[in-house]
Amino acid sequence: MKYPKSSFLLGLSCAVLALSALSSTAEARIGERRDSIERRLFASGGIMYRDDETEESRRKGMPYLKYMELIAGSTDIRIYYKTADGRRPSSKELEGKRVLPGWDMHVLYVNGKSAVEVYKRSQGMTEYEFNQLLGIQSSGSYWKKKTKAAKTADGKPVKDPSAFGYEMQTENGMVRARKMGNGLIFFDPKLDVMLAEMNDSDQIEKAPVSVNGF
Repeated sequence: MKYPKSSFLLGLSCAVLALSALSSTAEARIGERRDSIERRLFASGGIMYRDDETEESRRKGMPYLKYMELIAGSTDIRIYYKTADGRRPSSKELEGKRVLPGWDMHVLYVNGKSAVEVYKRSQGMTEYEFNQLLGIQSSGSYWKKKTKAAKTADGKPVKDPSAFGYEMQTENGMVRARKMGNGLIFFDPKLDVMLAEMNDSDQIEKAPVSVNGF
């Protein structure tokens, strides 16, 4: 495997808990094992991309790519596709690298469990889809918009490291999220902080070599 504003008001995210009708799918996704994710997705008409060229094309611009060399040893990336209406796509539709109508779902597994999930819509995501994804990933809690960074007694901002730049987090601190174009990215807060700190250390280590000779 190659490694690879919203007009939606965040203040409404608390209402996502009202999606109790989705009890069969409302358990947390971040932290879930791969076999559970794939069993549910494939039963709903989803498929996994298996062509290397197609996978490479889909990975372009994904925010997790810049961190892969830091954690590549314990991770695996899978990219899935699901039609918007739940039907299974035909083999003819999957030919070539064109973007198909529906959803691409990227999952970065760490030690077999989901740690980062990207849901990307081929067309504009509706407000209802946005809120439903938040409900699915709410981890039994509710979403809170990220507040302005707190400050220490001497006026310096309290460090809040984030590799993916979260915009909201569940109240229980189990999942972070950010809207990105026609999609959403959800991620494990511990991994988010760890990658941010590892990236900083990596940059500090490389800086003397980078500017040597100036």
